[in-house]
Amino acid sequence: MRKIILLTALCGFALPVMNTQAEDIDFEKQIYPLIKASCVKCHKPAHEDERGRTRKPKGGFVLTTKVGIMDSEGEEGEKFIVAGKPDESRMLQVTKLPIDDDMHFPPEGKAPQWTTADKELFAKWITDGADFGDWTEDPKPLEDVEWDGKEKE
Repeated sequence: MRKIILLTALCGFALPVMNTQAEDIDFEKQIYPLIKASCVKCHKPAHEDERGRTRKPKGGFVLTTKVGIMDSEGEEGEKFIVAGKPDESRMLQVTKLPIDDDMHFPPEGKAPQWTTADKELFAKWITDGADFGDWTEDPKPLEDVEWDGKEKE
């Protein structure tokens, strides 16, 4: 009888721990909205603006496709995303720089800054292998996200 009670007690303690394991991060629902809101305004495919001028993506980086995100590299060859290695992923590094640093992105006042929770989620996604799931590209890459100029809290 004691063994049954002990086993039941141990299972009772183990189950909550097992249930607290994080769910898989959904790139399309949790990560891409951060990228779309803060990066895509400047890093979308080349297109004509309302005046008929060709607009090219800043730095040549298109962040509206899986290939674009994974193949992008910084000026010194550092990959934007290194699966499993958030500290080596340039895309996360630049969000952590001081806001007045010239290399901080997004530039202040141009798009919403990532919160600490956003950066932690992005880092976890990278740590977990940077899985895009079935997502390969934004179906509306030229559509901007409305931003009221106020930062998230």
